[in-house]
Amino acid sequence: MSAEIHPEAPAAWPARQHTALHDELHARPPLLMRPGSVVSAWVNWQMDPQGAERALAGLCATQGQPTPQPGTRHHVLVTEDWTLKFERHGEFISWQMCRLMPALGEAPDSVQLSSLWRTASACAALPDSFVRALYGENNPGALLSAAHVLLLPADDSTVSRCRHLLERPDDDLEHPPLIGSHIADGGATLFTRLELGADGFVRYILLDHGLPPDQAARAVQRVCEMEAYRMLAMLGFPVAQQEAGELAALEGQLQGIVDAMSNEDQRDDAGALEALTRLAAEVEHSASRTRYRFSATRAYHAIVEDRVNGLREQRIPGLRTLAGFLGRRFEPAMALCDSTDRRLTDVAERINRALSLARVRVEITREASNQALFRALVHRQHLQLQLQQTVEGLSVVAISYYALSLVGYLAKAAKTLPVLEPYHLQPEAVVGIAVVPVVAAVAWFVHRIRVHHAVD
Repeated sequence: MSAEIHPEAPAAWPARQHTALHDELHARPPLLMRPGSVVSAWVNWQMDPQGAERALAGLCATQGQPTPQPGTRHHVLVTEDWTLKFERHGEFISWQMCRLMPALGEAPDSVQLSSLWRTASACAALPDSFVRALYGENNPGALLSAAHVLLLPADDSTVSRCRHLLERPDDDLEHPPLIGSHIADGGATLFTRLELGADGFVRYILLDHGLPPDQAARAVQRVCEMEAYRMLAMLGFPVAQQEAGELAALEGQLQGIVDAMSNEDQRDDAGALEALTRLAAEVEHSASRTRYRFSATRAYHAIVEDRVNGLREQRIPGLRTLAGFLGRRFEPAMALCDSTDRRLTDVAERINRALSLARVRVEITREASNQALFRALVHRQHLQLQLQQTVEGLSVVAISYYALSLVGYLAKAAKTLPVLEPYHLQPEAVVGIAVVPVVAAVAWFVHRIRVHHAVD
């Protein structure tokens, strides 16, 4: 029986874009699926959750199904022909749609495989009104990750026919090399070229050799999640590239400042401290701008590794495994993100050490200036003390002079007294005799005043 040929997805589907987002992980059971079905999964970023809820509510109404409650984070819409799962995460919205195709018998032939590989899509069953509501002008959002997974029954010859078809396509276009492996301990075979189709979706073919339904569903779910989180993790790559260039410039400035600090002929600790403070602010700004993205990238990377390991791949001779492809193309990008994040931390630590050194040198310079100022103050105080002592000596002489003048006046007055006339007092002799005791008394008095003020 020939397979049903599905038309291309509606033209309203937007082109994929690579932008930043963070994932709030929610473990949800996979949609029920069986061989002969196609699963289409896509992730929207920067989409208004209310707009997505309105589009989902409109789709439920057209299918005669109950609409989800406002603010719902998970909803499954089940119809006779297909099932759609809606999940609202922290900063993105994921959709997963499963559609059963007509019976294919035991295994599809080459014509059926070729038709299914080119055109099979669960999204073709979605009405255009839903796509317009989902991606209209009032509800912008980037189609970040999208994948079609064909789950087909297979026999011993299906793997070779599928490999031959994908390695030698009918068109003359250049295609990426085929990736393939046996998964689930040989219970299924997975093929892909990780190539974007005309509708922006990556295609996978999962050939089921007899897996239980739940294992087949988990294998499809792992493939869908691996593709989604692979693109989510890659959002950190352009950020790392940009930051790596800016970090190189910052490291060059830091090295120049440190070199100048080590050169005694060009020593300017205050200028170095100001420049290092500016660099520290720039690095802190870069860290606050990128740390969230790099942390999310590490989380997504871990999820991708978990999903790929969960496939339990076994190599097909002549083909690269999915893990091998990711190890060559995906892991270097993740290594750049990790190294850039570590460089940010390392540069911040180096700047902090240089800042500490500059602060110490500024403090040492400031302490030396303070010591010089203190020495100048001590010298000035010593000069003031000497001047004060000189003034005190002069003041003793001046006071003594005036005191002796008073003694001379008293002696002249006493000479005229009748009582003292027999003694023939000579005022000059009296003044001369009074010089020593007067000077001593004045000196003692001035000393007592100075001691009294010093104690106070």
